[in-house]
Amino acid sequence: MKRPVVLLTGAAGYIGSHTWLCLAAAGYQVVGVDNFVNSSPRVLGRLQALLGTAPVFERADVCDMSAMLAIAQRHRVDAAIHFAALKAVGESMQQPLAYYRNNLGGVLATCEALGHAGAKRFVFSSSATVYGQPKSLPIAEDAALAATNPYGQTKLMAEQMLTDLRQADGA
Repeated sequence: MKRPVVLLTGAAGYIGSHTWLCLAAAGYQVVGVDNFVNSSPRVLGRLQALLGTAPVFERADVCDMSAMLAIAQRHRVDAAIHFAALKAVGESMQQPLAYYRNNLGGVLATCEALGHAGAKRFVFSSSATVYGQPKSLPIAEDAALAATNPYGQTKLMAEQMLTDLRQADGA
């Protein structure tokens, strides 16, 4: 029986690399994608040592639709977990367009690639920044949304994009 193939974006980052190990331990075949903007290629060596085999990895920018489509089709991807994003709140306030271009473009290109490849399962890594300054802690998932910086806005806008996509797909 074919093991499900999970496309893991931001795969060489801290959360991505730990998720990779968990997915592999659970029996999934992982295809990692990263451009090393927020990570290091050295992570791949560490993953190989821990996995006992060379990780399946594609160096690509998740905003590159044609690259993402080629990866999704070549590896017959069944699902994706999307961690790839620029992630510094302060930097997002200095370079808002870079954050909108990267964070929203990455979600858009990855979802389009999955759609063309026939994969419908998508896990998105959002952020507590979508809640702005919460009225209480811990933050409940149904708390009011009020992002106060471009990074948080990109996460909130991506959540809305994914909600719209889910509704269009009839889910």
